Amino acid sequence: MKKLHARTLLFLGLGLLLGGCASFEATVDRGRSLKGVQRFFVVSNLNDNRALDQQVAAALRARGRTAEVGPLTMMPDDAQAVVAFQDHWSWDFGEHLNFLRITVSDPRSPQPYAAVTFSAKVPLRERTGVTISRLVDDLLGK
Repeated sequence: MKKLHARTLLFLGLGLLLGGCASFEATVDRGRSLKGVQRFFVVSNLNDNRALDQQVAAALRARGRTAEVGPLTMMPDDAQAVVAFQDHWSWDFGEHLNFLRITVSDPRSPQPYAAVTFSAKVPLRERTGVTISRLVDDLLGK
């Protein structure tokens, strides 16, 4: 019985320790909202060889929004918001996402008014698409 109790405490402590290693944070400027935004344009990043732009657009579409992808010069006239992202990866017996920041700006201004950030000291063992879905949910929920 004592052995089982010690093992349970060990797993609980390990869970608490690792649980604090990843953070999700979303911010939207005061007086702004993404609730009424329906048409997004996701800017392609030429350094992106993981199709993150397509994954962000797919996450937006899964939530009933219109999302197109491409270079900024191909942005449609009816776009209501421009989405950009920055990512960082680490290698630990495979590639792992350890930072992703998604920003949203008005098509007429390069200054972002909304952002969501994922940061992990210890890489999560979840698919990138799952992390992106969580970030988009956080961003649209603000």
